[in-house]
Amino acid sequence: MSADAKNCLNITMLGARGVGKTTLLASVYNEFDSTVKDLGLTLCPSSDTSAILQQRLAELKRQTEVFSATGGIDGTNSPKDFEFGLGLVGKDAELKLVFKDFPGGFIKDHPEQVKSFIDQADVVLLAIDTPAMMEAKGAWHEKINSPQMIADLFKHVLRNLEKTTKTKLVIMAPVKCESYVQRDVDANKLLLTLKENYLPLLNLLNADEFLGKISVVVTPVQTLGSVRFTRIEESGPGEPRFFFRKISPQALYQPRDVDEILKYALTFIIKKYLDDMGFFKRIFNQMFNLSKPFENAVNKMVRNRKESNGFEILQGKDLLNFDK
Repeated sequence: MSADAKNCLNITMLGARGVGKTTLLASVYNEFDSTVKDLGLTLCPSSDTSAILQQRLAELKRQTEVFSATGGIDGTNSPKDFEFGLGLVGKDAELKLVFKDFPGGFIKDHPEQVKSFIDQADVVLLAIDTPAMMEAKGAWHEKINSPQMIADLFKHVLRNLEKTTKTKLVIMAPVKCESYVQRDVDANKLLLTLKENYLPLLNLLNADEFLGKISVVVTPVQTLGSVRFTRIEESGPGEPRFFFRKISPQALYQPRDVDEILKYALTFIIKKYLDDMGFFKRIFNQMFNLSKPFENAVNKMVRNRKESNGFEILQGKDLLNFDK
């Protein structure tokens, strides 16, 4: 089966300009094969996706000892699809993963289109700028992460969800979080701070009518790895720049936990299709066209997902559990 087949997982990425969505994708792309090498899985990008992410990876690996993270590649003002095929090494892809990205300003300028992206998505990946939330008592959190605007988008989307039997996974991914997850106590503080700062959104998703339809998880991702936050400077009135330092001058780009995002997304999509099939579960492979070796490899991959020390399923655990 090719990556263009009907087995498609649609992931809409939310996050302000500069928050690091492209860096997050580049990290997933760069690290995936090595993290699952013993399972025989591989993630193959489309030609366009490969070209963009290779450019971003080259920039990341050239970072100086002290730098200001800009978060991504300057692009057009239009939405962009990043496409990957997921399958076994040496075989055709069995799942197509489509990450929908768009510029931060697109939310304000084209809100109806963004609502449509979220409505159509199986998974919503919310990238959160961690230093903006954690430093200076969160003084830059509202400006950079726009939590209330994100909550307002979901208010409209949930109106449509309430009328259907659709389910969704919301992944809240703190990025650039290296300085806040090196000790378990710090990782748990990050989780608590996130819950406090996104309380309106979490309360909205936790409404009784959505408890069986929406799963929410927190997955801190060290998108750069061997760096630590150092300081904030204002480059102009109300324009902060966040600076980072490598843990040593020779430290290499070394992201961590990027595979956790796909572990949760793949668990969700397989459980979703199993539930949708009802009594046809016994012929799951024939209907979903997944080979047994691929299904077994994915099962092994998701079995060891993280659920503690900053990682947590906030709601909808039933949507993320199936007989592995």
